Amino acid sequence: MAGSSPEGLSNYLKVSEDETIAFGTPKAGAQNYPSNYTEQWFLIVPEGRQVQIDLDTFDLEDSKDCRNDYIEFREAYVTAEDPRTIAGQYGPILSKRMCGKTKPSSIRSKGSIVWVQFKSDSNSFTVYKGFKASFKAGQGRLSVSNPSTLLFASVLMIVASKNNLF
Repeated sequence: MAGSSPEGLSNYLKVSEDETIAFGTPKAGAQNYPSNYTEQWFLIVPEGRQVQIDLDTFDLEDSKDCRNDYIEFREAYVTAEDPRTIAGQYGPILSKRMCGKTKPSSIRSKGSIVWVQFKSDSNSFTVYKGFKASFKAGQGRLSVSNPSTLLFASVLMIVASKNNLF
């Protein structure tokens, strides 16, 4: 399973057309995840494909609005400052923060890169097993008749997200 970074480092995971890669909290399902832990993943599929994420194991602390421990999924984007840099914390939301024990259904992106973040609070009595997920290139291909319109819409959504307009 890819990714287990106590320092909160980002993991870049890229799949080919017919590949599936697993990711999740350290020792998901077997041991409790650590407290005060942050980890991010950038899930990358071939250009023109969509990211399909399936959650296999899901056991996080439940809290109001998932304020304590949570996982969130957003469309990732290339930053304006450096076109070689990928970011995600202000990208369009694919799912609101998720927590608890109810395993969410599959998540599918619109673009070819998704940003995932898992965070746990400082509660040292964590008794939850975390999550394990996998991703692959979705079957559908995106078709864009006017790429400049898509670029404008993406920039508009990023600006709106940064300014909490939605």
